[in-house]
Amino acid sequence: MDEYFLQFLWKFQKFASKELVLSNGSSLTVFQTGHQNHDSGPDFLEAKIKIDDLTWSGSVEIHYKSSDWKRHNHQTDRAYENVILHVVWINDGEILIDQEPIPTLEMSRYVSANLEQEYRRYINQPEVIRCGPGLSDIPQIQVSAMIDRAVASRLQEKSIRVLETLEQQGGDWEETAYQTLARDFGFKTNADAFQKLASSLPYHIIRKHAGKELQVYALVFGMAGFLEDPVDEYQENLRNEFEFLSKKFQLHRMLDRHHWKHSKMRPANFPSVRLSQFAAFLAQENQLLASLLNISGLKEAIGFLQKNLPDYWKSHFDFGKTTNKSPRIGTKSIENIVINSLAPVLGAYSKYLDEVVYLERAQHILEQLPPESNHVIKKWIDKGVTPGNGAETQGLIYQYQSFCVQKKCLRCNIGMSILNPPK
Repeated sequence: MDEYFLQFLWKFQKFASKELVLSNGSSLTVFQTGHQNHDSGPDFLEAKIKIDDLTWSGSVEIHYKSSDWKRHNHQTDRAYENVILHVVWINDGEILIDQEPIPTLEMSRYVSANLEQEYRRYINQPEVIRCGPGLSDIPQIQVSAMIDRAVASRLQEKSIRVLETLEQQGGDWEETAYQTLARDFGFKTNADAFQKLASSLPYHIIRKHAGKELQVYALVFGMAGFLEDPVDEYQENLRNEFEFLSKKFQLHRMLDRHHWKHSKMRPANFPSVRLSQFAAFLAQENQLLASLLNISGLKEAIGFLQKNLPDYWKSHFDFGKTTNKSPRIGTKSIENIVINSLAPVLGAYSKYLDEVVYLERAQHILEQLPPESNHVIKKWIDKGVTPGNGAETQGLIYQYQSFCVQKKCLRCNIGMSILNPPK
């Protein structure tokens, strides 16, 4: 029995009888179930009930067993001192607050077995998107509302990670933006390696050489471990420059070439290509955060990320290895960075300042992206939900991962409509 179902029963008073009796024999009348709390603390706030002849206002906590109170350590959390009612499925022991028993309602005595069976049948379907068969009967406005909330939650989730990086960097927003963007230049395959590179090569050192192409490339490729045993004059020039700069700034390299993954990659995705694109970006952006915050649309985002490569990297995909096609960062790669770095940094900065303008810009940029195509989105399309832009695909990915996979149908407005249809 999951607590989402128990909270649903309490919220909508799905009881077979209106005459409720507490475990101690007292009568219970419910005036207000309270506002459901999705953050830490009691499950419902500002409830209003009457026990016998006395009216109470406060919080309601929901558990499967009353002993879960102690298992969750609520007895040591002052947020639960205002609980006026403990609603449980099974009352397996008395719980005290300030040496007084908490009034307890054992709801299993009042819930129809059919209701529980219907819920179990619904939630245990083999289909991950359980509402799929009934989605065609849901008004489009409700589906749109679900997607809109999911888009905001997805962006907030990614923004929280940026704020965690900000805390690790002691509040330095330039370094935070640099670290966040660096990881995404590695994409999934070399994200960890790019993260180590950025950690070992602070942005303030890069900024000292902004506009100096040779020095920036020497720092990036040198700290990445790509300058050992030069195969041509260009690589040797970078190595010589790196040896001077690494001594000057007392840099300690964390990476060697074998740390970077090449397996099953097309040359356009080789780490050497991604490093050249990253170096071009850093060499031409000396006000990283300011430039990022000025982005108001997709066109500006592309201009921010897509920089011209030096002549050598227009004709090479690795040191000493030539190509006929310039390995400039592509549209799909830019869209990926916009989704996973640029928009989250704008969202995090908005939250940091408590200023909505940057959040609106982030959402606007995501809305200008074309819809993504992946296995999750294909599942939604099969159910009749077709996203119109990149923001909506991000929302549907979040909804699938955070609600459908987690069986949180009773936290979703669509699942609630199906499981609790209007009378």
